[in-house]
Amino acid sequence: MRNKINKYDIALIIVIIVINVAILVYGSFNVVDKGQKIAYVYSDNKLVNEYTLTDDYKTEFTVNLGPGYNTVHIEGGKIWIHDASCPDKICLSQGKISKDGEIIVCLPNKLLIQIKDNHKSEDELDIIVK
Repeated sequence: MRNKINKYDIALIIVIIVINVAILVYGSFNVVDKGQKIAYVYSDNKLVNEYTLTDDYKTEFTVNLGPGYNTVHIEGGKIWIHDASCPDKICLSQGKISKDGEIIVCLPNKLLIQIKDNHKSEDELDIIVK
C-alpha cells in the first residue's frame, strides 16, 4: 500500500497555513499597546524624575550622584544610558528600552530606570496558574 498525497491533503495543508498566517497577522496588530509609557528614573532609591515616552519627545539629561554620573538619552519613545562614569559600563550595553516592565540598572552609580504603563491596572492578572 502506497501513501500518496492527494489533492485534498494539499488543500488541507494550504488551509492550515492560511489560518496560521491569519492568526499571526491578527495577533501582531493586537499586540500594539495603546497605553502611555512613563520612564521613572531613580537615583540612590529616590525618584529623580519621570518622563513620558512619546515618539516626538527628545531630551538628554545627566544624573549625578557623588563622584558618579549617568547621561540618559530619550528619543523616539525609547530611553537609554548614553554615557556613564561607572568602571564596568554594563549599563551602556543594556540598550534602549520602551516596553512596560523593562529596566536599566547601573549598580555602581545607584541608578535605576523603569518603564511602566500608566493605563495598566495593578489589579490586572498577568497569568493564571492552576
